[in-house]
Amino acid sequence: MIDDFMDFVDVCFKKFGDKVKNWITLNEPYTYCQLGYALGMMAPGRCSAWQELNCLGGDSAKEPYTVGYSLLLTHAEAVDLYRTKYKDQNGQIGITLNCAWYVPFSERQEDQNAAKRGMDFWLGWFLQPLITGDCPDSMEALVADRLPPISDEQKEKLIGSYDFIGLNYYMAQFAADMPVIRTPSSFITDPHVEFTSN
Repeated sequence: MIDDFMDFVDVCFKKFGDKVKNWITLNEPYTYCQLGYALGMMAPGRCSAWQELNCLGGDSAKEPYTVGYSLLLTHAEAVDLYRTKYKDQNGQIGITLNCAWYVPFSERQEDQNAAKRGMDFWLGWFLQPLITGDCPDSMEALVADRLPPISDEQKEKLIGSYDFIGLNYYMAQFAADMPVIRTPSSFITDPHVEFTSN
């Protein structure tokens, strides 16, 4: 898919670069991972069968992270292509992320930590690799070997792979610490956060 996407962006840069001066490689990559590969609500409709969500097959514990990793690498490759092959177009290139803002449900330290984990898993997952080359520590700890490793070469390409960062912000939610539950691992429960608007 990365090669296919690179063919697509190359055509776009070539055909429209004289008119388009602000490029967004991806819009809301988190949404693809969550709704397409963890909950099965959007294409390609994949999720784990144990969730009983009428999905087309899949693994909600691994596939969202694999897809997120591929999206990060795809973004970095597209930026690299633009900056090397099309730098004479004098445009800018970036990515648009989305997130909620998480307010701790209470003054308890556990809920304070839960709010930070919520931000790490949603916004930090895609933003931090662009700045430091690594995923947030909380993700590394809680997801462990299901989170694909980023190589040194990939980090080099990821760091600074933006001229701007777009942010789609829709809502704020409370975040409460959720103890480890005895269900199979899932992208949805990995942060150990219960999100609520009430």
